[in-house]
Formats: sequence, structure tokens, C-alpha cells
Amino acid sequence: MPQNLFAACRVNSSLVVRRIQLDNSVQTAIESIFNDQSTSFTQGITTEVDFNGSWTPENDELLTINTPSEADVFEETINANATSIPDLNTGTFISEGIKALFTGSSSGERTRVLVQRFTSHQILEHKFALLQQGNAFRKLTEPAFTLDNSLTCIIEGGKIKFKSQQKLRSIINMLDIYREATDQEVQSFAGHNILEVQDIASFLSTADQTSRKLISAITRSDTLNTYTVPQIEAAASQVGVTIEISNGKIVMPSTRADIKNLLRFLDDGLYEAPLSRQRYITNSKKPFPA
Repeated sequence: MPQNLFAACRVNSSLVVRRIQLDNSVQTAIESIFNDQSTSFTQGITTEVDFNGSWTPENDELLTINTPSEADVFEETINANATSIPDLNTGTFISEGIKALFTGSSSGERTRVLVQRFTSHQILEHKFALLQQGNAFRKLTEPAFTLDNSLTCIIEGGKIKFKSQQKLRSIINMLDIYREATDQEVQSFAGHNILEVQDIASFLSTADQTSRKLISAITRSDTLNTYTVPQIEAAASQVGVTIEISNGKIVMPSTRADIKNLLRFLDDGLYEAPLSRQRYITNSKKPFPA
């Protein structure tokens, strides 16, 4: 079955899909290009690592995230009847808000989507492009674009596999990984039954961007429900972090610096080097292979 080419467009903050009409010779060439890029994308990969927003993969690694709901449209499109997808309007091509070009295939329950990002640099109308006509060149005036030279991601089995978070972020919304906690989420965090926050209003006003990102990460990892107060206290003492306990609860400090230190610890962002015993703040959560 031919692999159709589709465009994922950002319209009113949502991803919508348009089919790009191709003649037969171009469609065959595009299938070959995407399949070759798929081979290059996975060549030499030995490990797939769950991504939490804090590191760049090694040459033999692919990062993975669970497919967010808005990205379900990629697999849904490949599994749909291509003729049911609205065609891209070539007359308004430049203003369609294209964020990605993709194709793919489905066999049984297995769907595989090959995705390239799309940027304004690929629109030739934005450039002074020349097109051969006989023995001379004329200026290209018709809507035209180029393909990217590599895939941004592969979507299959409920996972998005990628190498560059920057490129992937240009296509899909990754706010759940990077976002800051809202006022309501900060208040909910402060009200957790293992924390004692003496002045929630003050804690809310003190929570800056860094603290809110840490609170969001701690909530997402469910740390406060996974470990008991004694477990947290014992682990903190091993890296030189002093935690005040009152009535069986962890007392939230009052100063911004101390709040961040506690939050960083709860987010696994503090560690002690085993040789030098030096303590560090780390931004990387890349798992160390056992």
C-alpha cells in the first residue's frame, strides 16, 4: 500500500493533519527517502531510555516518552483512510502552520510513523530560488518546499522515540515534562499529609520558577506517596541535607534557598560523590546502568 505524505499543522494550539497530494513518481521517491532516513535514525542504536527532560542521549541511545494525547493524531492518521484526510491547500500553503511532515505504515496492530520536523526555512518561496527551464534558470514563484535531511522521531507502540528534545518540542507540546506547577498545584503540594507548611500563602508567593518546576517534577514522580518520612529523613542525612521533622511531618523551610534545597533533594537533584564526598546539584536524571 502506498505511503501517503501528511502535514501536521498547528492550528489554534491544536495539531490537525492535512494530506499532501503527490504524483506517483514523487510519492515513490518520498517513500524511499523516509525509509532511508528511518534506517539512518536507528542505525547503531543499542538502548532506548525513558526521558524526563534533563539530558542529551549518547550516540547509541534513543530517548522515549509515552505518546501524549495530542500526538495520537499521527497514528490515527496512518490507520485512517487517506482519502478521509482533508488535502493541504496549496494556495494557502505558507500560512497552514505546518510543524511536521510524516508518513508511515500499519500492519496488523503495529503502526509505525516516521516524522520530520518542518520549519519556515524549508519553504522555498521565502528564498530567492532558481528553477531550471531549458538552458536558463527562472525564479521560482510557485509554492514549493524541501524535505528535512533526517527524521525527528519515530512513533510506535505508544512511544515517541527521538534524539533531539529541541526538535521534538517544535512539533508537539511537551509542557507536561517541562512545565511549572500552577498556584493550585503548589497549594495542593503544600497540603500533602507528610509535609508541614506553616504559611501556605507565604510558600506560594516564595515559589519561583525553579521551585515550581521542581514541585511539578516531584508530583509527577509521586515521591511523597512512595516514601515515608523516616525513609526520606534517612536518605537526606546520607547526603548532608538536614530535614526538620515535627509531629511526624517534614517541615518546609521558610527561606527561598532552603526551600529549593529541600525540593531538589526530593527531586533526586542532590548527590554526594563517593570518593571526594563532595555534594553536587545535578540537572541530569539519566539512569546509570546496573
